[in-house]
This record gives sequence, structure tokens and C-alpha cells, in this order.
Amino acid sequence: MSNKTLSIIMMVAGILLFAISLGADVLGIGGDLSVIGWKQLTGAGAGLILFILGFLQRRKIKPE
Repeated sequence: MSNKTLSIIMMVAGILLFAISLGADVLGIGGDLSVIGWKQLTGAGAGLILFILGFLQRRKIKPE
């Protein structure tokens, strides 16, 4: 798998993890609807880190 493909996969997975984590209550997979719990914040943080790593990996790729 090329670095370009891997970076795109990381960015998309990061966005999905971020969105699903913060929207868990709306999707019906969260707990209390009135608060954002620590598991949601951890998932959102991990998704954000994954997106940033994918973005940085994409910037390092030199055009061939």
C-alpha cells in the first residue's frame, strides 16, 4: 500500500472516529444524553490525532 493511500485512510478513519465519538449520544450508542463522557472525549481525541498524523504523512509525500 502506498504512503498516499495510507495517509488518506488515516485521515478518513480519524474523521469518522471523531464524528462517531462526539455523536454517540445522537446515534443511540452513548450513555447519558445530557453530557459528553470520558469515553467520547477519548475517542474524539484519538480521531483527531489520527487525522493529524494522516495529514502530516500526506504533506511529507514528495510528488513523483
